[in-house]
Amino acid sequence: MAYMDTELVSLVRTCIGRHNDYAVQRADGLYYRSRRLLTYDVLRRHLAGSETIGTYLIDEQGCCQFAVFDADSDAGLLSLLSVQAQLTAVHVPSYLEASRRGAHLRVLFSELAPAVLVRRWLLPYCPVGVEFYPKQDGADWEHPGSLMRVPFGVHRLTGRRYPFVAVGSDGQLVPVVASVKAALSWLAQVERAAVPVASSLPQREQVEVSAPQKKCPAKKVVGSTHLDSTLSIRDWCAAQHPLTLIGRYVELDSRGIGCCPFGWHHANGRDSRPSFKVHVPKMAGGYCWYCSTWQRGGSVFDFLLLYYNLEVRELWHRILLGEQF
Repeated sequence: MAYMDTELVSLVRTCIGRHNDYAVQRADGLYYRSRRLLTYDVLRRHLAGSETIGTYLIDEQGCCQFAVFDADSDAGLLSLLSVQAQLTAVHVPSYLEASRRGAHLRVLFSELAPAVLVRRWLLPYCPVGVEFYPKQDGADWEHPGSLMRVPFGVHRLTGRRYPFVAVGSDGQLVPVVASVKAALSWLAQVERAAVPVASSLPQREQVEVSAPQKKCPAKKVVGSTHLDSTLSIRDWCAAQHPLTLIGRYVELDSRGIGCCPFGWHHANGRDSRPSFKVHVPKMAGGYCWYCSTWQRGGSVFDFLLLYYNLEVRELWHRILLGEQF
C-alpha cells in the first residue's frame, strides 16, 4: 500500500527524533546505524514491511518529541498500566504499544522538549524493572543516544507488527485501530502532553528515580532508590554484566566483537573493521573491553565515561542517584 507524504506527517511529528540519521533492524532483531538522512521513502519502506527502522529519540538540537517507558515482560505490562494511571492523574496522556517481549508506553509531546527536561519530568514515574527513554540528557553525532523502534513496522525477528493497544471490556488488550493506514490517521488526532516549564520541576537531586535493573550487592539504602554512597565504583562494576551493558550501545556478535563506538580514534571517524571486543573480566569489576586499533580498554565505568564524555564525579553521582545506563 502506498502512503502519501501527508499521511506520514503525523508519524514524523510524534514518533521520530533525529532526522539526519536512523538505524536499520537486522534479521536477528539488533540494529545497525545507517548514518543516512531519514526520508519519506525510508518511512514508506518501513510501513510497507520491507525494512524496519529505529529512531534516535534525541534530535540534532538535543530535544525530544516523545518519551517511552519500556517493559520487556508480561509482568512489566502491569507496571506500565500503573504508570499510565499515574500519568493520567496528572493530566499527561500516554499510549500503550505492544512489543515483542512486553509493551511500550509512549508519551507524545505538544512541543519539542530538551532531553534533560524530559528526564527530570518523567523519569520519576519509572518503576523498577522498566526502562525509560531517552536514557541520556543529551546527544551528538558521535553519541546519538537512545534508540527506539518506529511504530507500525514489521519486527524482523518475529515477522509481526505490534500495534497501539487499549484495554478492552473483557480486560484483554485490543488494537486501537485495524490497519496501518487507520493508525496513521489515529495518531494525527491523539492528545499530546503539555511540556512543563523547568522551574516547575524539582531539581534532579530532589527527584526520586528508578533503581538500575542490575541489582548491586546488598548496599542499597532500604526504602530508597538511591544507592548507598559507601558503594565503590569497582563494586558497581562487579555487579554489571559487561556484554549486557555495553551491548546496549554497541552491536556485538556471539564472540562479543563489534565496531568501536569511539570513532575519533579510527580512520574517517569510524571503525569500519570491528576492532572492539567485550569479555567477562578476569577480576570482578575489572577491565572488560578492549579496542585493538586504539590499543585501549577499561571497565564498564570507563566505557560510560568515554561514551557520554563525562567527568568521573558526574557519572558516579548519576549512578548513585539510580540512573539507568
